[in-house]
Amino acid sequence: MPQPLYSRPPNACPARGQTVAWMEELPSDLVGLVVAPVSFAVEQDHEIVADRSLGLDAEGQACFCAFRYVQTALRSDDDEIFYEAPVYAETVTAWRLPDNRWLASHKVIHRFGAGAVIPRLSLSRGMPR
Repeated sequence: MPQPLYSRPPNACPARGQTVAWMEELPSDLVGLVVAPVSFAVEQDHEIVADRSLGLDAEGQACFCAFRYVQTALRSDDDEIFYEAPVYAETVTAWRLPDNRWLASHKVIHRFGAGAVIPRLSLSRGMPR
């Protein structure tokens, strides 16, 4: 069975038998400043490596969202055995602040194995789509 290109370590609420690590990318000094989700909806695409998570607060309003996408390409070491390898990945993770602004972390990886990726943080008036 193939290994996942990324995995979600458990640190939060269950989403229909899954765990959503909604605080994983949140800077530790901002943990108490965001609205915490109490439930999640997770959608996975089965044709490409992609998923979408939506966290809802106690009132049913969106307070967390995450979009992940990994593009793969066929590779071969000896032109006989081919395997899929990641070539591009993009993630957007966002948390709603109490004043209804959204703090978003955006990461793009163009070259795998070329070093660490630093997230770009931004504030917006609406949830990223």
